[in-house]
Amino acid sequence: MAKWIEVPSKDIRKWVSELIDSGKYKLLSTISAYQEAENIFIVYHFMITEGVINVRTVVPLAEPRLPSITPVLPAAILYEREIQDILGVSFGEIIDGRRLILPEQWPQGVYPLRKDFQTPKEEQYK
Repeated sequence: MAKWIEVPSKDIRKWVSELIDSGKYKLLSTISAYQEAENIFIVYHFMITEGVINVRTVVPLAEPRLPSITPVLPAAILYEREIQDILGVSFGEIIDGRRLILPEQWPQGVYPLRKDFQTPKEEQYK
C-alpha cells in the first residue's frame, strides 16, 4: 500500500534520517520533481517494510533550495544531481555538484523541465 506524506523542505534530511533509524527503510526507489506555478515539488519514493511511502516537499521557484539528503543517504546523489540539472534546485551540502545530464557547455540558468524553458539556439551551447 502506498502512503503519501508532506514534509517541510527544511526538515527533509531529518525526516529521512528518522526513517532510516526506524528500521523500516528498505530502498530509495527514486526522487522525482516537477514544477507547478511558482513552486517546485520534490517527491522521494521509498520502499519500506509496509510497502511504499512517497514523501513530498516543496520549494519556491524564486529560491529553489533544499537540504541534500546525501549525508544520511549517499545513494541519493544521482537523483539530486539530475534534479539540479533539469529543474535548477540547489541541494545544500551535495557531495558532488557536477552536471550529470546536461553538457558542461549548457547555458547557466537554463533548466529544460521548467515551464518557462525555451530551446536554446545551437550556438548558445557550443
